[in-house]
Amino acid sequence: MSHQATHPTIPVLTHPQDGPADLVNTTVSYQAALRRLDRGHGPFAVDAERASGYRYGDRNYLIQVRREGAGTFLIDPTAVDDFSELNAVMAADTWIFHAAIQDLGPLRDQGLTPGTIFDTEVAARLLGLDRVNLAAVTAHFLGVTLEKQHSHQDWSTRPLPSSWLTYAALDVELLGDLAISETDALTETRKLRWAHEEFAYIQAQRAIHRPDPWRRTSGIQRVTDRRRLAVVQHLWNEREKIARSKDLAPSRILSDRGIIEAAITLPRTVGALLAIHEFGGAANRRRSHQWQRAINHALTLPSSELPPRRLPAPPKLPPHKIWEEKNPLAATRLTAAREFLDELAATHHLPVENIIQPKVVRQLLWDATTTPIDVPAYLTNNQVRPWQQELVAQTLTMIIDTITTP
Repeated sequence: MSHQATHPTIPVLTHPQDGPADLVNTTVSYQAALRRLDRGHGPFAVDAERASGYRYGDRNYLIQVRREGAGTFLIDPTAVDDFSELNAVMAADTWIFHAAIQDLGPLRDQGLTPGTIFDTEVAARLLGLDRVNLAAVTAHFLGVTLEKQHSHQDWSTRPLPSSWLTYAALDVELLGDLAISETDALTETRKLRWAHEEFAYIQAQRAIHRPDPWRRTSGIQRVTDRRRLAVVQHLWNEREKIARSKDLAPSRILSDRGIIEAAITLPRTVGALLAIHEFGGAANRRRSHQWQRAINHALTLPSSELPPRRLPAPPKLPPHKIWEEKNPLAATRLTAAREFLDELAATHHLPVENIIQPKVVRQLLWDATTTPIDVPAYLTNNQVRPWQQELVAQTLTMIIDTITTP
């Protein structure tokens, strides 16, 4: 007779403990929220909801703020022209996020910039949790979990349904308690300084503006010549112009697949274009002449103006499996470094990539076979944080200095 292990059911938090949160969507309610938040105490729990896949860009359509002694406020950014007063109030203490990297940029664009942050997701990673979504982390530390059924909704919808508002309020309901529990655990494991260095690193990050963003069109690897790449470029740019003007996500205007199919088939007439399945909808039929003009422009570009097949890029390291052949000294050093890092990760209950990015180690050891390298300076230049350097710099230096033959 077999026995199946049973696990106690973790309770699910379904409603804010203090009752429904305040929806802030008028000047009067905004000023009242400012006064109450100013009179509260302690850090601010913060989250934001966007309309990814629905609207153009990554603007916030709801900002949640909770503070002890004040309550939870669901702020409608479409009803607030200037967040400078809120930013001034919230400068009084730390802002607590879960996965801050997702929210900091859009908040900054709206004039909300924290002085210091605490990221409960990053803390969970440093503490060795296998699953670091908010529901899993609250279950681990607080014995209660959260429902996430509204995370991918169109948050530009007005009015927002009450069930969505409840979900939004719950996203900040437990962040304060969670940060306290994680701070205790980080202190006990001597990782609190590591966490603060990681928080500062995240806070300093800015969006990367990549050249030729059209090259990220899904399926572009199927496009093999410069003329067809020009079609991708011109259709992508036309789609961006339409999406921006209509405030819709580009994918709701024309799919990436449609762009790629047009680039491959090179339709010369509107009729040929409309024969492509992705252009068959009513909206794209109305825009068919607009799409065809973009294609025709690409087809008539002089060869000198066609985009290159690839952008210049730094040389890539060869796959590790051929290092023995291409650079045997680097291969020997990498084997030693991997053994060291695996042991270090196990000691600190962390994935290796949280201690140091493996690609940084590989590049360091490859470069060190041809060029003398100051390892700490190299790591600093590659954004390796001080706590990480304290763990790895000395041993990596020793590996380079003592392993001098394959």
